[in-house]
Amino acid sequence: MPLSLQLAGIGRIVREEVEGRLKEVGLSVRLLGVMGHLSASPGLSISELARRARISAPSMLSVVRRLEAEGLVERVSPTGRGNTAQLNLTDAGRRARARADETLSDLDGVLFGSLPPEQRDALAGAFQRVGSTLLDPAARSAR
Repeated sequence: MPLSLQLAGIGRIVREEVEGRLKEVGLSVRLLGVMGHLSASPGLSISELARRARISAPSMLSVVRRLEAEGLVERVSPTGRGNTAQLNLTDAGRRARARADETLSDLDGVLFGSLPPEQRDALAGAFQRVGSTLLDPAARSAR
């Protein structure tokens, strides 16, 4: 069976598990992804977040509004009149992200606990390389 097909099937199951665990802490993969971008690069705009998440700006605006309503993200610059909103995680957002990371680390133990540490590390490295290739159009076309 082709590796891509195996990964597609396993990926669907893992995504369901991840979404279920994140739902228990009041988050989703999309919300956590936005929080991760803001953690790594505070002050991003909605447009930049949308580009990084590969979704439309209107879709990102609804995600940001939800995070703001829950007190997880704040605007640190005024919007309107041509100003671009700069967004940061709040203290509550950093705590929620830490809870999500703990929850997903526990899930990693369940899903990958049967693998020896060196195989887990090799798998993580392989996923990072594949992810980099998928996000780089030049690398994809060179293959």
